[in-house]
Amino acid sequence: MPEHGQSRRELYADMTRQEVVRSARKLFGQFGYSQTIVESIARDAGVSPATVYAQCGGKEGLLRALMDMWTTSDLVPSIIAECLAAESAYAKLDALAKGYVAIYADFGDIIRIVTRAAAASPAAEAFLKVADERQQNALRDIVTGMRDVGGLTDGITVEEAVQIIFFHFRYTQFALAADEFGWGVERTTRWLTERVESAILK
Repeated sequence: MPEHGQSRRELYADMTRQEVVRSARKLFGQFGYSQTIVESIARDAGVSPATVYAQCGGKEGLLRALMDMWTTSDLVPSIIAECLAAESAYAKLDALAKGYVAIYADFGDIIRIVTRAAAASPAAEAFLKVADERQQNALRDIVTGMRDVGGLTDGITVEEAVQIIFFHFRYTQFALAADEFGWGVERTTRWLTERVESAILK
């Protein structure tokens, strides 16, 4: 039965859109954004190309949907809440580091898709900028909490601390150490956390 007042038509449209987004995520990941065509996405999802355009706005709309999936997932507010609830600045940073690991575990493929696409697509570049802004806005809330418990080192501003965290924990840095260097997630997380601690906390 349709939920929350949805008609059957609306429910079907929503399910179709979700299927198309899943297909786009898979194909963008396998072949790259620029090399994937709408017809391939439509075929994989079992719909017509016209449906992909009408329901999802074509490739650009799908890439935006994937970026939104990554940056507005339920994980984000739960990570912020956990960081804000932690009593010390060190505990807040630890919760944040674990949050990054959780985000990357669920959405690392999407982050790679959007980041790689941004090198050649102005639309993808704009989507990546939105994602970066959303991440930094969330970090401002968390770092403000660190400041409010007296945890920031003397002379560092909230904005500077945000930039330092963003630089160190950005996915490209994380994946470089964890995957290409072969450090693994645990060692990478510990190393990045220690670097950030020494840079921003008392």
